[in-house]
Amino acid sequence: MTQPSHHGQSPRELPENDASRIDSMIRDCIGEQNFRHWFSGRLRFEVADNMLLIYAPNPFTSNWLMKRFRRQLNHAASQLLGPSASFEIVVDPKLKDQSVPGQIPCGSETAKSNGHDDPPSSCRGQGSAASEERCLPNAPEPQRSSPRNGTPSASGPQPLSVPARGRRRFQSLTTFVPGQCNELALLAARQVVQAPGERFNPLYVHGSTGVGKTHLLEGIYSEIRRTKPNLRMIYLTSEGFTNYFMQALAARTVPSFRQRFRDVDVLLIDNIEFLDSKKATQEEFLHTIVQVIDHGGQLVVSGDRHPRLLTKHREELTTRFMSGLVCRIEAPCEDTRRNMTRSLALPMTGSFTQEALDFVARRCQKNVREIQGALNCLHSHFELTGRKITVARAREILGDMERECRRLVRINDVEKVICDAFGLTAADLRSKSRRRAVACPRSLAMYIARKLTKLAYREIGAYFGGRDHSTVVAAEKRVLAWVESDEAVNLPSSCRGRSVAEIIAELEERLMALAC
Repeated sequence: MTQPSHHGQSPRELPENDASRIDSMIRDCIGEQNFRHWFSGRLRFEVADNMLLIYAPNPFTSNWLMKRFRRQLNHAASQLLGPSASFEIVVDPKLKDQSVPGQIPCGSETAKSNGHDDPPSSCRGQGSAASEERCLPNAPEPQRSSPRNGTPSASGPQPLSVPARGRRRFQSLTTFVPGQCNELALLAARQVVQAPGERFNPLYVHGSTGVGKTHLLEGIYSEIRRTKPNLRMIYLTSEGFTNYFMQALAARTVPSFRQRFRDVDVLLIDNIEFLDSKKATQEEFLHTIVQVIDHGGQLVVSGDRHPRLLTKHREELTTRFMSGLVCRIEAPCEDTRRNMTRSLALPMTGSFTQEALDFVARRCQKNVREIQGALNCLHSHFELTGRKITVARAREILGDMERECRRLVRINDVEKVICDAFGLTAADLRSKSRRRAVACPRSLAMYIARKLTKLAYREIGAYFGGRDHSTVVAAEKRVLAWVESDEAVNLPSSCRGRSVAEIIAELEERLMALAC
């Protein structure tokens, strides 16, 4: 989860009533006795927009407080300023130097935290832009404390250094491997970076798993943050958005939640398909993106399928996504896979022959994760045996893996993918209904089942409602005619405007991913 950037926002002295509110909230979170023992009369509090600043007299006290009260202070900051708020402990030697009772560990803990150091289990793994170093504006250039002894090297308020452990490292557009499969999406991403909110708004990127959607969104985030640091940005998954919304509902802090997520310049949401069937969250998300776009903000969304195939989303959402630019990232072609393979193999210098890398690129055709997994497997064998990976060696190792993991596509997998894509049930596909909304998906199901399974026409017909083999033959011919004509056909409304070949390719990709 990324938080809005608030560079240029100065800390402000708190009015007496606000200071009392902060004291009360921290007291409630850590307990009366702990507050009197460690906080009261020893520390000073300030607020910098969505940041709660806690000033301590020395790095020893700061480290001790961070070790003992990280979670409680996270909770206090979120209660005061909203779910995306964070806190920071800053060393200010001007405060009266009173040591915290008890033994104080030196340099063992970070002196800075954000609202995601201890997230709910469902939110773990999401990066946080707020975990990056912040400097207080309008203050002397901060000097970082020594990691060995924690002693400040200069006077004045000094945010302590934060270890890199636990931070999310965002990808860059410079490391995104271009190709025919993704050139439109990459061009649109660069346009968004140059002028957020002015072109391609919203930008919707879709494709099967592992083709680079997340890399592209992270690249947009990184480039805008580097070139336009004053913009307020949020990057998170739709699961993260859902979790924060649920927390706001439970804590009755929905107004703060809305302020944090709607008052941004760039909003990037990954894996939008997670919102399937979540009606309340979809409604909140709809109002959020309307607010962002209408006020000139940029929206970038990624999903595993075209907006028209988001059949479990509200129509208002899908039409919003289609009002901007919709880009599909295809599975990489062989030339692109070769470039990806060379790029991923750079840290594994000396492990492979060039012919072995070319073999991996030819063999792994689905996505970049498959390439990365194959390279990691081969590199592990190189480290164990010391033998350089040749084509013959790569074919032997990867062939053994494939035989162990191979699984045939089953007809019930075809049925599940078709039902999910068109919003039908298994009973609908097997029924006698000849309505277009049912008959067309049924024909596609029969065609794909015949293509990807080893079942006979008779078996496929029997599965889909006890039909005979001639019905399956007719369905196969009908779909082939749709593909060859490459014209608009009488498909359900969710597929209008898209070619049948494109729809079939997307369904097959989802089916193969399910079968793996």
